[in-house]
Amino acid sequence: MKNIITIILLAISFTSHAQADKTEIKEQKADRKQDIRENAAEHKALSKLKVDYNLFRRQMLALKEYGDERKKIPDLQKASKMTVKIVAYVDSVDADDSAKTLLGYIAENVGDNSTNIFEITYDRAQKKITAVKPTGETSDIEQDENGDTRTPGAKKAPGKKSKGDDDDDENLDEPDPLKRKSPEPVDKE
Repeated sequence: MKNIITIILLAISFTSHAQADKTEIKEQKADRKQDIRENAAEHKALSKLKVDYNLFRRQMLALKEYGDERKKIPDLQKASKMTVKIVAYVDSVDADDSAKTLLGYIAENVGDNSTNIFEITYDRAQKKITAVKPTGETSDIEQDENGDTRTPGAKKAPGKKSKGDDDDDENLDEPDPLKRKSPEPVDKE
């Protein structure tokens, strides 16, 4: 009889323990499902943001301004003797997930120098570019071609002086030692 009571008590304890395990397992499954739903919502928001960035960048690459800047690359490479790249990028540093617009730039990279040529605004609700504004910045090489300034390290043409050049102004009266005078004819009488 003692054995039967022990067996019955063990059976009751196992079933009550199994019931407790089932409720814990159900709670754990519910928690996991909730975590998965939250992760899915975060993933969906992140994917939507990435889609906006990709769509915006592709639209920037299709702009007429981008094509015009790319046409300048051979001339810029000749003038600078450096690698020239025209790039389009989305400024995501200050971007907020709930922002209605994104900013992007078309930039000209000459060697180590980078210059933003155009600032572009993208409306996320309309899924299209709303504004393309020139920044007013130009690279040193383009300024040189237009006659505004010289590129750093460029040499002056010899023999030409600008108004601001004060080098050797005090020696203007002396003849140039490199120029030779023609010999004066000698009179024979």
